[in-house]
Amino acid sequence: MEEYFPRNTFQDTVALLNPELGLQEGQALSYIVLDKIFRISKTDIIVNRQFFPDSLQKKKYNLLVKRLLDNEPIQYIFKEAEFYGYRFYVDKNVLIPRQETELLIQIISNFRKWEKPKMADIGTGSGCIACSLALTINDSQLVGYDVSHEALKIAQYNAARLGANAVFSPLDILKHEIPHKELDLIVSNPPYVMDQEKQLMKKNVLEFEPSLALFVPDNDPLIFYKTIMQKAKDALKKGGVLFFEINEQFGKQTLLLFQHYGYSEPKIYKDLNDKQRFASAILE
Repeated sequence: MEEYFPRNTFQDTVALLNPELGLQEGQALSYIVLDKIFRISKTDIIVNRQFFPDSLQKKKYNLLVKRLLDNEPIQYIFKEAEFYGYRFYVDKNVLIPRQETELLIQIISNFRKWEKPKMADIGTGSGCIACSLALTINDSQLVGYDVSHEALKIAQYNAARLGANAVFSPLDILKHEIPHKELDLIVSNPPYVMDQEKQLMKKNVLEFEPSLALFVPDNDPLIFYKTIMQKAKDALKKGGVLFFEINEQFGKQTLLLFQHYGYSEPKIYKDLNDKQRFASAILE
């Protein structure tokens, strides 16, 4: 069998991915490729002890590199994404959970001392927010809504495999009211990327992730926020809280909308990159 060395294999993989994906992403993906295909860790790369891949491993390696060069997200390739320390099943029917969204779970958990809260997640996708909240906040009850039936199947599957106390129901929030009432909290990470921003986005997002969960029309970019704010007034109990992930361009407008719809204590939270990323307000 042909002899290989981890360090050379890593460097060769980076060299293949770098022209299309850039050095930083190429390096990050190369670590994953070596781990998934050859079970080679970062420590193995440092030690650099020889290994002998078989023909099937070589074939899998070449196929994986080709798919990555075609800009297919590695999370879709392996049907898995990590979020808040949990592993979620994902495919092309749901957005890939973003690392920056993990901060929203912390913000909600620390917002107040929750006592058996009833919570809803609008636009739940993979269920990453709903499941993470259910697993983080003791005795919580979560319902996740989505317009996509395929997404709901995935969210339910993730809840079952993680043991999260969450259920999922279909809802087109632009057409229908929120079914559950007397909720302590509603959270939503709705579509908020304007059509005109498509030119700024990476191919792996534009070509593979569901546009239904990403984009809003340029002439009404806050349509989901306005709709949810209005309909949440009948679903939240008095003193209930509404949380959003937001487009960094519309932090001020989101606060003004909260005030317009009669919410109190509107607040913006910045993410780890110092961008306006989340917003909350309380129903009076």
